[in-house]
Amino acid sequence: MLRCKWTVAILDALGQGVNRPGQLLRALPGLTTKVLYERVHKLERYGLVVRHSYPEVPPRVEYELTGRGQRLIQLIRQMRAFAQEWVDESDTETIITEK
Repeated sequence: MLRCKWTVAILDALGQGVNRPGQLLRALPGLTTKVLYERVHKLERYGLVVRHSYPEVPPRVEYELTGRGQRLIQLIRQMRAFAQEWVDESDTETIITEK
């Protein structure tokens, strides 16, 4: 689920309050409409995102992180912070070239 680079980016954007499809597409340059909908539907199936439809003209759809999604994005952000601290404290050249 997290292998697709867009999944984490979408979760992160939702965690920052970006919740409408058009907003997500503008916030994440390079993300296509097709991939956005594939990812959010998969996130819905995993219980990380909930979709809200509003019967308006034009129709309005918003996505929101569930409690599980909020916990996951918190963990991802903590892992990013840890990784950044680790890189800052280490020999960056060794990290990049080591296999």
